[in-house]
Amino acid sequence: MPPARRGSRRRQNFRQSVPLVLGGRTTARPAPARPAAMLGSMGGIALLGLVLWFAFSPQFYVTSAQVVGAQRVPPQAIFAASGLQRLHILWANPRAAERRILENIPSIERARVSCQLPARCVIAVTEREVMAAWEQGGVYYWVDRAGGAFPAAGPLEGEWRVSGPIPTDKRGLVVQDVLVGLEELERLGVRPGPILYRPGRGLVLEDPAGWRVVVGQGTGMARRLQVYMKIRAHLVAKGITPRFVDVRFPDAPYYSVTNDW
Repeated sequence: MPPARRGSRRRQNFRQSVPLVLGGRTTARPAPARPAAMLGSMGGIALLGLVLWFAFSPQFYVTSAQVVGAQRVPPQAIFAASGLQRLHILWANPRAAERRILENIPSIERARVSCQLPARCVIAVTEREVMAAWEQGGVYYWVDRAGGAFPAAGPLEGEWRVSGPIPTDKRGLVVQDVLVGLEELERLGVRPGPILYRPGRGLVLEDPAGWRVVVGQGTGMARRLQVYMKIRAHLVAKGITPRFVDVRFPDAPYYSVTNDW
């Protein structure tokens, strides 16, 4: 009797250790779903979608900017010079944009750029005070009161329009005596308009009667114009039409009816 019990116990243990086989395959009971893992996966997908939307949505790319303070330079030119166009807002660097504006448009003295989401940028600029448009070899330059000359689109209404080679000093600035001469002429009531510059002679006005008036440069314009008005009265009274009148040296003025200079 005892051996029989031992055999049944072995058979019972054997039957319990054999897995259930259906159709030649072992079936396993599926693991229960984990809600936390599913929520985490859905959150990751949502986050990825948000990142892709932020990276590629057109509303986060700078396509225009509000330009404040521009008077002579077109706002679109300032925006183009900033380098912000078509940049994603995350890559918009206001300080770098300011440097690019000042480097590319010398007529702008100061620039301040600010950007915010979604892609809104404001560019505030201060233009240099221009006193003359200088034409040299068919190319225009604007000249500010500090002597800086920078490429320009053309002349300015109500300002001097100087033509001739630009005289510059060692620093590359327009010679101060020329600027002083223009300022004095303006203060004396000479209306800004076309005026010539000739090396060795300085500023040259044109009399309404058709001849040139060499007034030079630097201070002393009032004295030169006084002398010229006396000479002009003499010329008109005598019916003389000179080629030019030179009053650079008020104590020794002269004119010529034959020579160009």
